[in-house]
Amino acid sequence: MPLFTTWTVWWNADRMAHGYRGYWDAPIFHPDADTFAFSEPMPTTAIVAPLLWLSHNRLLAHNVFLLAALALNGWAGLQLLRDVGLGRWSATLGGTLIVLMPMVHRELGVLQLVPLFGILWTVRCLLRFEKRPSPLRGVWLGAAFAVTYLTCASYGLFLSVLLPLGAVWILGKRWRDARTWTTLPIAVLASLALVAPVVVLQWRAAHQHGLVRSPELVKRLSAKPEDYLISPGKRAGQPAAIGQRRAETRFLLYPGIVIVGLALLGTWGGLVRQRHRRWTAFCVTVLLAAFMLSLGPGFRLASWSPYAALMDWYPGFAQVRSPFRFAIFVQLMTVLLAACGLSVMERAVQLVCARGFRRGSDPLRWHRGGTILACVCTLAVAGAALTEILPPRPAMYTPPTFPTQRGWIEWLQTNTLPDSIVVCLPFPQGDGVRDYEQTTLWMYWATFHQRKLVNGYSGFLPANYVATKQQMIHFPDAASIRQLQSHAATYCVIHRSYRTRKDLESDLTARRYLCWCYADERAEIDIYRLRTPDAKTAQPEAFTLKPPFEKAAS
Repeated sequence: MPLFTTWTVWWNADRMAHGYRGYWDAPIFHPDADTFAFSEPMPTTAIVAPLLWLSHNRLLAHNVFLLAALALNGWAGLQLLRDVGLGRWSATLGGTLIVLMPMVHRELGVLQLVPLFGILWTVRCLLRFEKRPSPLRGVWLGAAFAVTYLTCASYGLFLSVLLPLGAVWILGKRWRDARTWTTLPIAVLASLALVAPVVVLQWRAAHQHGLVRSPELVKRLSAKPEDYLISPGKRAGQPAAIGQRRAETRFLLYPGIVIVGLALLGTWGGLVRQRHRRWTAFCVTVLLAAFMLSLGPGFRLASWSPYAALMDWYPGFAQVRSPFRFAIFVQLMTVLLAACGLSVMERAVQLVCARGFRRGSDPLRWHRGGTILACVCTLAVAGAALTEILPPRPAMYTPPTFPTQRGWIEWLQTNTLPDSIVVCLPFPQGDGVRDYEQTTLWMYWATFHQRKLVNGYSGFLPANYVATKQQMIHFPDAASIRQLQSHAATYCVIHRSYRTRKDLESDLTARRYLCWCYADERAEIDIYRLRTPDAKTAQPEAFTLKPPFEKAAS
C-alpha cells in the first residue's frame, strides 16, 4: 500500500514540525485514540521531513526514502562484509546482491520492509563489540538495534530473537570476559531507552484494544518449506509439480539457485578457515532459526512449536500477522554467505594461478594474471546470480493529481472548522488489501485538507471502525446515520460512483439527515453536512419529508 506508507511519511513529518505533539493520535479512525500505534509508525522516515516541507510533495518524499533505503542496504552490506574480512570485489558484489534481494523487491509497496540497513548495522556493531567490548561500543550496538526497530518494528522484533542465537558464536570466548558482562547490559539499556517511547504506546494500544492475531490468520500467512523452492518465473528443467505449486502459493521465497550454490561454497569455505568459522556459524544459525520461524505455528519439534511459544510468552509476537516475513532473514543470510562463496572462489582462482608459476617466469606477471582471472570469474558468477534475481520492472501507481481534487479539498479547508470530523464514502466492503485502496486514497487527500477522518487503514482495525464498516454497507439507512452521528461526524464526502445526489434525494433518511453543501464536478464528489440527531425524530418511523437538500451558503 504505497499510499498508506506515503501518509505515514507525511504524518511523521507533520508531527516533527509540531514537536511531536499528538503523535499517536493520528487523524484516522475517529473517535479512537492512539490510532498511530495500530501500524508501523516508522519514525525514522522523519529524515525526509525537510524535503517534504520544502517541496510539499508527499510522493517525492516517500520515493526518496525508498531509494535511500535501497542504497543504504547495499552500503551497509558492503561495510559489514569488509569487516568480516572479504576483499573489495567480493564485498561490493555482496552489497549489490543485497540491494537486489528478491523479497525486498517483492515488497517495495510496503515501505517498512525495504530497509535492511539497520539489521546489517546491528550485526556489524556486534562484530566490533566482540573485538573490544567497551561502553561506547555497547551504546553503538544498542543504537543500531533501535534504528532497526524504529524503521520496521517487525524486523526489530524478529532480530531481538535471532541476534542472541547468533551472538553465541560471534562472542565466542568473550563470554568468559568480565568486560562483556559489564558492557553488554549497556547495549540493552541503550536500545530500550531509544525504543521505549514507541514500545510503551504499542503495548498500551495492544492491551486497550485487544490487538491479537487469530491463530487461523497466522497459520494462513506462514510459509511452507516448498515456498523456498519456487522461482517467480518458469525455469528450464523444473518439475511440473513446482509450476503447479507456483500458481497456488502466495509466497515466492526462492533466493536463486546460483546464490544458494555460492552460499554452500561460502559455508564450506568459512568452516574450513578458522578466521571465518564463527562468522559462518552465526549466519547458518540465524538462517536456520529464521527458516523454522517463517513456517509459523505449523513447524513443530516433536510436540513443541517454537513460534506458538513465542506468541504465548514473547511480548509483541501475538500481534505479528505474517510469520513468512522471517524469510527476509533467510535470504539475507544466504546472500551474506554467497558473498563469502565469491571470496572463496576468488582465492581459489588466485591459488591455481600461483601454482602455475614456474621457475624462470615473471612472478609479477603471474600475480597480475591471477588477479585478473579471479576478477573475471567472480564477475561472471556474480553476473549469473544477478541475472537470476534481477527484479522485474515494478508496477507504478500514480494517484490523481491535486488540481483534479482541488475544489472539494479547498472547500473543506475554507468552510469547515479545523476540528471537523469527516467521513468519506465509499467505505470498503471486503477485507482484502485491494478493498482498502480507496480508503488509502481518502487518507492521502486528508494530508491536504487535514481534517480528522472516521475512515482509516492500518495493520489493526479498531472495534469501533469494524462496527462502522458493517453499518455503512446499507448507507444511508437509519443505522448507518446513527453510527456516524455517534462518532460526531459532521461532513460526508461522497464520490458519485458510490451515490449520486439524485440517489440521495430520493431516499427518505438521506433527505432528513444530509444537507448538500458543495459539488466538485471535476472530481465527481459531493459534500454533505450531517445533521445532529433530533429527539423528536430519533426513530426511523417518525421521519417526515423535508424540502430537497438545502443549499448551504459558501
